[in-house]
Amino acid sequence: MISPQSIRNEDAELERRVAIRVFIGSAAFLLAVGILNAATLLTEAEREGIALDPRMPIVLEMSSVLAILLLVPLLVWFERRMPFSPETWGRALLWHGLGTVVFSLLHVTLFSLFRAALFPPLFGEAYVFATNLPVDLLYEYRKDLLPYAVIVLLLGLQRQLEEHKREAQALRTEARRTGRVTLKSGGRTLIIDAGRVEWAAAAGNYVEIHGVGETQLARISLSGLATLLIEAGADMVRVHRSHLVNRDKVREIIPSGDGDFRVKLAGGAEVRGSRRFREAIA
Repeated sequence: MISPQSIRNEDAELERRVAIRVFIGSAAFLLAVGILNAATLLTEAEREGIALDPRMPIVLEMSSVLAILLLVPLLVWFERRMPFSPETWGRALLWHGLGTVVFSLLHVTLFSLFRAALFPPLFGEAYVFATNLPVDLLYEYRKDLLPYAVIVLLLGLQRQLEEHKREAQALRTEARRTGRVTLKSGGRTLIIDAGRVEWAAAAGNYVEIHGVGETQLARISLSGLATLLIEAGADMVRVHRSHLVNRDKVREIIPSGDGDFRVKLAGGAEVRGSRRFREAIA
């Protein structure tokens, strides 16, 4: 039996992976945008005949990037406590609206501090953030909406991906332990004895699973089903891009003359096979 502490540890590890991967993704995205913006500033200055120290766009953009990256852990913490879900999206939207304001103010404060420290030794002048504070703050706020939204979106997507991987691993572990597979079919949960499965066929986003005297429809990919059934001990092989068969249920392989074949199973069904997969069933 899994203890509550074990579940908490798994959740903490999942969140750690989410945070690390989102930080790396955010860093790559922001650095790319920063380099592009710096190059654009240099190009525009050259086009307009403006003398511009080539270091200045780099300092301006990279100080902004560094400030945002320092705020990512805070945003990770905040998003975890205010996630978007069908039940909480209204409240989350309100809180994240306020969060964008705090995020932008902190971003401006940090990059202003960095620039204030770098401008005198590099350029021989003091850094001045604003000539019109309300207008300049609003300008920065509009710019900060995109990175805020991207980071929150990445957190939600990465968490869904990690939870899906954890669920898939749990299903494989259960299949090995019990010899059965647990699948979803609409609002129902199917528990299928792997040894009773004779064959399966892809049906759009679903798979038809044919057993002894019964057929079930489950929402899973054909390759995903094959993995689970093999983990549960069934000797499943692909005989066609749309068909799996249990080799323990094969009674006859009938050539069709063009390299393809038909597989006759213990329950009487005949499943079409492709010459591409002939060796798998041999």
